[in-house]
Amino acid sequence: MQTPLLPGVPSHSSWGLSGIAQPCPVYYSTQFPSVLCIQNYGAVLPEDFERTIVANVGHTDTYGSTSVPSDPSFDLINNASVLIWDLDRAIDILGPEPVVESLFTVDDLPHEAPVYEPNLNIFLFSRLRPDPPSQYVVDLNYDPPRMDLRTFDPPLVAPCGATYHAGLIYLCGSATRNGKYVPGVYALNATSGKVWPVVNNYFGYHFGTCDDLAVAPNGDIWFTDNWYSYSLPELRDNNTIHLESGVYRYQPSTGLVQLIADDFDQPNGIAFAPDNQTVYITDSGADTVTDDDRRVRYVPHLARTVYAADLLPSGTGYVNRRAIYMAQDRVPDGIKLARNGYIVTAAGHGVDVLDPNGVHILRIQADFSVINIAWAGKEGTDLWMVGYQKVGRVRWKLEGNPLV
Repeated sequence: MQTPLLPGVPSHSSWGLSGIAQPCPVYYSTQFPSVLCIQNYGAVLPEDFERTIVANVGHTDTYGSTSVPSDPSFDLINNASVLIWDLDRAIDILGPEPVVESLFTVDDLPHEAPVYEPNLNIFLFSRLRPDPPSQYVVDLNYDPPRMDLRTFDPPLVAPCGATYHAGLIYLCGSATRNGKYVPGVYALNATSGKVWPVVNNYFGYHFGTCDDLAVAPNGDIWFTDNWYSYSLPELRDNNTIHLESGVYRYQPSTGLVQLIADDFDQPNGIAFAPDNQTVYITDSGADTVTDDDRRVRYVPHLARTVYAADLLPSGTGYVNRRAIYMAQDRVPDGIKLARNGYIVTAAGHGVDVLDPNGVHILRIQADFSVINIAWAGKEGTDLWMVGYQKVGRVRWKLEGNPLV
């Protein structure tokens, strides 16, 4: 949308800019150039623009790294913390003084399974390697927060998805005393440290990589299963793919495991809307597992899409699946829903905020590749980001979907 400059805000001519990136009137005096408004969604760029694709997962290209020699304003984008596409709605999300900060440095490997445990006021996440089989625990009862490692009983091995429900943390990953990687859904009591399996097979077949999960309105656990564990030989003994990539439903009352969908490349993040009518699922197929050396490579013309679908009244599946958003940076991975129904998804070097129809409102830009996200903290408005190299936090006014 076109955002006119207010009185007192310098014109582009005073900076020598041509207009794609502009100061946002509300944030000009305190947050420019950290907060930028992108005019007309950047739909028209000068003809000399060029975005070079980087195939290395975790270190891919970004929107701001696009070369636009004829528009000096574009140089501001790469170092901004917030890009705004729709100023009217962004103001309600960000509040008057948004903060994007890096809090901890971790190793240059993927980190996943972020989750908040409200009873203990702690934030947990994992390292996607089995050594050590421990989870990072951030104690939010201190200011600044303190981070340590904790090993549960039995040890959790490389969980990559997590959610809190009814006093327990449910994780997609593995937990065995002999160290074998048995992907499935596991439950964790964070107070006692005890872990136990919830579901770990489909009629004797191993899942590929139970990747992420969410609790449906009726209490069933939906989870995504893909092939990414096959890029990590230390997680599988035989490297044999037993099942196609899919989305599953687990019914705790009966033990039923039902395939819901098998038409994704690599189904990844999953979340339910606050109105309990819609499920959102990300497809990260552009991060593809190659056949020759089983490495993950970024291929941008493959799926990097957020889908929405309408839940069946029976709770047994969905209909009317439709694509609503394609990531502007790498792939949409972890996905969460705000209290107001807005969609928040980790994608490349940041986080995209969309309305329920997938319309882009703003982007948080981090100084590291973000894989997954979770709201944490007693106020319910701090969004934590985990991925490669760092752990970050966004302080804004957008509330997370309430925990139950």
